[in-house]
Amino acid sequence: GTYKALAEILKKHNPKQIFLVTGKGSYTSCGAEKLIEPMLKKYYYVKFDDFGTNPKLEDIEKGVRLFKEKQCDFVIAIGGGSVVDIGKSISILSSQKGNFKDFVIGVNKLTPKKITSVAIPTTAGTGSESTHFSVIYVGKTKYSLAHESMLPDYATIDPTFTEKLPPYITACTGMDAFCQAIESYWSINSTDESKQYSREAIKLIIKNLPDAVNKPPKEVREAMVKAAN
Repeated sequence: GTYKALAEILKKHNPKQIFLVTGKGSYTSCGAEKLIEPMLKKYYYVKFDDFGTNPKLEDIEKGVRLFKEKQCDFVIAIGGGSVVDIGKSISILSSQKGNFKDFVIGVNKLTPKKITSVAIPTTAGTGSESTHFSVIYVGKTKYSLAHESMLPDYATIDPTFTEKLPPYITACTGMDAFCQAIESYWSINSTDESKQYSREAIKLIIKNLPDAVNKPPKEVREAMVKAAN
């Protein structure tokens, strides 16, 4: 039920025009539309879901154009890792001057974002809601757009939205979280604190992922979103 915090967040910031980033079908199928829309009724918002699975530069550019055209001042990203990454990218690139590609490939330096952002993950996988970078593809090349201010201002981690995930997606996103936890643990830049989190995530995933794929009880879904985060 932590998703209900969104109502208070919106009340606090009172946005003029919300930019709502969602997946094409997942927003409805995971139950988010039914639970989130009532909280948005008091506000103007524009929905953006016109992009593919992996964030591409042209998708980001399309999103920023719509963001500016509708004069948005607040971003909510509800979905898997790609959705959250696109929301984060738009929140910072919408206030940059210059060619977006130059920022993505590292030619130009980013300035801090000016847009408040909220991330609500609907998978237990990437943990993108709690990082300060996003993946963007330029052609077939994968880049990482990074800036400290890209970290979402708010993230609500609620297993409610993962309860209807099909077994295949549950398995894939769960393995994503597992691989990232291992990478974090053996990284040469790891710290005692990061190793503690990695270790906890690895233990949670080993214990809960098989059940998460095969008709999981609610506490298993909760363990998986905690592990991913």
